[in-house]
Amino acid sequence: MATKLCSICGKREGVLVDRVTENNRTVEYAYCEECYSRALGSGVIPYELARKRAARRGKECEACGCTQERFAASGLLGCPKCYDNMRQIALSAAAGLYAPPSVAELARRTSPLSEKERLYASANVVSSRVRLARNVFGLPFPSELRGTDGRMNALFADAIRCSDGIFAAEARKMSELDPLTKRALIEAHFISPALASSRIGAVIMESGDPEISVMLFEEDHIREQCIKDGFALEAAYERLARYDRRLEGVLPIAKDPEFGYLTACPTNLGTGMRASVMLFLPALKRTGALSAAMRNAKERYGLTVRGYFGEGSEAAYDMYQVSNAYMLGLGAEDTIGLVARGAFELCLLERDALACLEADERTALYDAIDRSYGLLNSAYSLTSAELMERLVFVRIGCILGRLPLASMRPLNRLIWECASAFEILNDAKTVEQRNIARANIVRARLREAMQ
Repeated sequence: MATKLCSICGKREGVLVDRVTENNRTVEYAYCEECYSRALGSGVIPYELARKRAARRGKECEACGCTQERFAASGLLGCPKCYDNMRQIALSAAAGLYAPPSVAELARRTSPLSEKERLYASANVVSSRVRLARNVFGLPFPSELRGTDGRMNALFADAIRCSDGIFAAEARKMSELDPLTKRALIEAHFISPALASSRIGAVIMESGDPEISVMLFEEDHIREQCIKDGFALEAAYERLARYDRRLEGVLPIAKDPEFGYLTACPTNLGTGMRASVMLFLPALKRTGALSAAMRNAKERYGLTVRGYFGEGSEAAYDMYQVSNAYMLGLGAEDTIGLVARGAFELCLLERDALACLEADERTALYDAIDRSYGLLNSAYSLTSAELMERLVFVRIGCILGRLPLASMRPLNRLIWECASAFEILNDAKTVEQRNIARANIVRARLREAMQ
């Protein structure tokens, strides 16, 4: 005869049996001695408690107390164990993303870019980023953490140690950084606004000219990312994967045979990977074709197009983040292939739009390019608004081959070097000083781009 589990806790053997008539039928409840005694000691009839628990089973997590209602309000689960206790709810939230296209259809649409295709698109690809979300068993997700403890300190130390031999690490806790430094790190995309506002968060950054940064206790316990100049998703992933494998060898990373990597938000289940490229798309914006292009990227490749600083932000310098929306059911290579292929098609559409813009508005476009290059190359003082407007036309001039610039990379660097927080940190205190400093930086980078 099969052993019955306790109708209250659902864990221990039910050794005491209670038969109750409900809706003209007999219902049998079983209790372990502990739950039975606790119910009676609290003045609660055991079968009433068992009935309430049965109604809530699968709707709340016994480990952290997260409920279906709390998840519906926040979109975040409380701990990795929620995926055992609220499995169907989590699966429904993740599966709600996958229509259309299906994951299988997305996988069929991946194909590696040829070197010719990659080279053609490179003028419009500013940078590539791969981010991996990871969590550990035995610790609530960051939204449920109220202060630091030994487990968090151990995770912090292990995450730093895992960088040995991969990148030279500098660790910084958010509580130790002033608002200006945080803003500079946000502008350079090394941390997120959410991490900057966290009381318990920290970042591990590569020293020198950083590509890798590791955010701790943001939405997930660990968010590793690698950012590379240009069209280099594969290289960014390969570099980050070394660190990720090291983490998995040291920490009890939360994984599930069905769900893959377990994340605070079920929409990140699977690989936990967000692959993105920053694209320069001025012609699509100016010809009014951007919305249709974005819709095609979503429908055909499952991509999301966001502003310069990610979700909810506006486009700056006519640049947009293009990333995968789906993770569950796709491998890392599939994800990179989808983003690369979708980004390439957006670049094709952009170049077609630029050709139309050049044909229809040649005089105005060339005048804006030449004036912008002349201003940036000679200005003694430059506002951030002027730089944003003029740099767009200089980049367009580079793509059209109208300007004597050999490389886009110094222009990409300008964007965060001339951001407000970075300038202030470099002793440009007043508005006038910042405008002068900005003009000096711009002239230096333009000279570098000519080489």
